[in-house]
Amino acid sequence: MKNLDAIINEIGFKIVEKINQEENKTKYKNFIDKVLGVLANDGVYAYWVYCKANKIDNVFINELEVIMKVISNEVSNKEQFFQNLSTDIHQLLFFKDMVEKALIYARYHAKATGD
Repeated sequence: MKNLDAIINEIGFKIVEKINQEENKTKYKNFIDKVLGVLANDGVYAYWVYCKANKIDNVFINELEVIMKVISNEVSNKEQFFQNLSTDIHQLLFFKDMVEKALIYARYHAKATGD
């Protein structure tokens, strides 16, 4: 079994892998910093809404399923997951910290790959 930091590292790596498969890589790489800012300043639900509104959830939401499953076994309805997350402050803060760390790893990995 992997430790949590290894899982988060892997998520950050997968985010960048997914970005590299996209047609407009630069757009998605720029969004790493933007979604990180939304998450840090406005919270988890704002992060969800921002990703959906900018149609980048295929990268910045879907890759988080591993963390989502740690909190809830049922993640098929992601909108419901994000709405329910706010009912438990401990889970909310844990999830926020894990996503923030994954995005930071993704940012460093994206910078290391160049492009």
